[in-house]
Amino acid sequence: MKPQSITKTQKQIIFFLLKFRFLTVNQLQKYFNHKDPHRIKEWLKDLKDKKYISAIIDSKDITKPYVYCLLSGARSILKEEKSCTKTILNRLYKERKLTKVFRNHCLFILDIYLFFLSQKEKDTKLYFLTPHELTEYDYLPEDLDAYIAVESKDGTKRYFLELFDEYKKSAGISRYAVRKYIKHCEEGSWQANTENSPFPSVLFVQPDERRKKHIFHYSKAKLEKTFENISFFQTTQDAIRFSKGKINIWQKVE
Repeated sequence: MKPQSITKTQKQIIFFLLKFRFLTVNQLQKYFNHKDPHRIKEWLKDLKDKKYISAIIDSKDITKPYVYCLLSGARSILKEEKSCTKTILNRLYKERKLTKVFRNHCLFILDIYLFFLSQKEKDTKLYFLTPHELTEYDYLPEDLDAYIAVESKDGTKRYFLELFDEYKKSAGISRYAVRKYIKHCEEGSWQANTENSPFPSVLFVQPDERRKKHIFHYSKAKLEKTFENISFFQTTQDAIRFSKGKINIWQKVE
């Protein structure tokens, strides 16, 4: 089936949805830096009418913004890309049926990306890769929410990111993640596959200050028992939600 005609920006939205899976008008407005959401709503309505995307409505709270995701109709556009495997294309049939908890997890990953964009210096390059973009790299830690690289004239800083929320709810999951990254560093898989480049810093986004404090002390105790040079940084979801300006919101575990 031949793809229906869409604009270059609409195609960009489709690939944005492929990357982050879910988004809202407000998030797109921030990404495109549009003061008025009217044009964005027109693009989304057209994509929806052409069965490329779907709008998910919260039936329990109609005041909440629509959440958009891809529909199977987008396959006709995405299949042109070599990176879109059959597995990725087949998941489009199920996107709108995924749980609200997972949907919110993906939406906040996009919020984190927008936060990094807001912090980006003019002379740097930001790479923010989500799970579907990392499938070919089998030496990365499991359950990674994003791999981030920031390139500047002084070099490249690399990060592993994990978000802990209702989707990754328990403190036990956070504690396991601490042990997971230490073990991954000790085993040397990253170093062996990246010409022995430094192990990326690990960024944890915690649901609240209480969890952040708990994992701070837990990770500090674990780091004291390893000889590896590994850095953990933490923040909270609210710190990202309400951040203004270029203020450091990350606390290093040391």
